Amino acid sequence: MMLAMDRRAPGFFLQLALLAVYGSAQSPAPAVPSHYIGIQLPPGMRSEDFFVRYALTGVDFSSWVAPRTGVTSYVVATTRYGRLATGIKAVLHAPGCAMRTLDLPLSASENPRYAFICQPLGTIEMHGALDRTDRLRYHGAPPAGEVTLQARYVARWAQPFLGLDDTLATSFPVGDVAEFSADGKFRLVVPDLSQDPLAGAPDHPGEIQVWVKDKTGAAVAQLTPAGSQIAKTKFGDLPVQKGYPSEIEFAPWNAICSPVHDSEGFAIRPDPRYLCGR
Repeated sequence: MMLAMDRRAPGFFLQLALLAVYGSAQSPAPAVPSHYIGIQLPPGMRSEDFFVRYALTGVDFSSWVAPRTGVTSYVVATTRYGRLATGIKAVLHAPGCAMRTLDLPLSASENPRYAFICQPLGTIEMHGALDRTDRLRYHGAPPAGEVTLQARYVARWAQPFLGLDDTLATSFPVGDVAEFSADGKFRLVVPDLSQDPLAGAPDHPGEIQVWVKDKTGAAVAQLTPAGSQIAKTKFGDLPVQKGYPSEIEFAPWNAICSPVHDSEGFAIRPDPRYLCGR
């Protein structure tokens, strides 16, 4: 954990343009709460791409910061049901930066400020191939020419750190959006998570998933590694590693069978009544 704390007067935060109160998105932004933690972003960072998953201890509450555009700070309320939390734990991520964790005690006398510091990560390329792009339609997705691809990092270690069960896995998009070529191949540029102090640590399990999205941005299918070119995680996804084979064969998995992600990026377990297959 790396912290940059500034305990200035609360009036500073009245200037903030972005608030995340109880984890829900609101427009216009709600009033500054009486108890909160402020999260300041580095200059030039796209605030809408910043990700925060957090849990408040002592009040049994967890949520996420709803993204907003064109702001420099977030505010997270630290009360729930009229009670002040005793502490906050959070997982923070920004594109191109190493992940951070936050673990702070809270008191009624202070509203702490945390400055997110970006530790830049390099990138690696991932080349994939879907042997039959028509199988996307069979699995409920539009044809390959009408969809995009996005990699996601699933932080399996985040749930125990936050003190939560694994009902909603903490995951978020990483790397660039890509498209299929005419022959069903694609290239994804993703951050080198093997160099991330958290994602690359042996005791921090996680994996990379590849998702197909329609024109609205909704996830319609997951592409899972189907060949033997690479060892898979126990969940059948790509492990975090320094590099990948020259081309990985993928097969589509219906989004209703895969952990569907809500609008904020959290995985939702499918209904067990559905029978699925590749």
